[in-house]
Amino acid sequence: MKTVVSVYSITMGALIIVFWSVVWANGSVPDMLSKPWEIAMHLSAEFTTAGLLLVSGFGLLFGARWALRVNVFASGMLVYSLIQTPGYYLQRNAMIFVLMLAVSFLITVLLSPAFKPSLEDGPARSS
Repeated sequence: MKTVVSVYSITMGALIIVFWSVVWANGSVPDMLSKPWEIAMHLSAEFTTAGLLLVSGFGLLFGARWALRVNVFASGMLVYSLIQTPGYYLQRNAMIFVLMLAVSFLITVLLSPAFKPSLEDGPARSS
């Protein structure tokens, strides 16, 4: 299961970076001129989520002890993003994006280590 979670985390992190890089390269970042601080903070959150997903995904893949905890946090960030982001596309009646984000949300919740404590090797420890 760790391999599935790690590959999913790496994939989602990479997709977030690719999506926003393409949007940025096309000059299509929404609200860049009308709400620059809001979009700057949103992009900071998106890239932080992507970075933590990538780092924790590779960490899980290579057996790093810290990776599970980081992945739980990154998955939580991703869940928030997948709940918040569809609103933008609902306003624009872009239902294919809403469906894609809803499916991603369900997969994330089903795979998240937050709901699968058995992913951790050995007995549970309290810190």
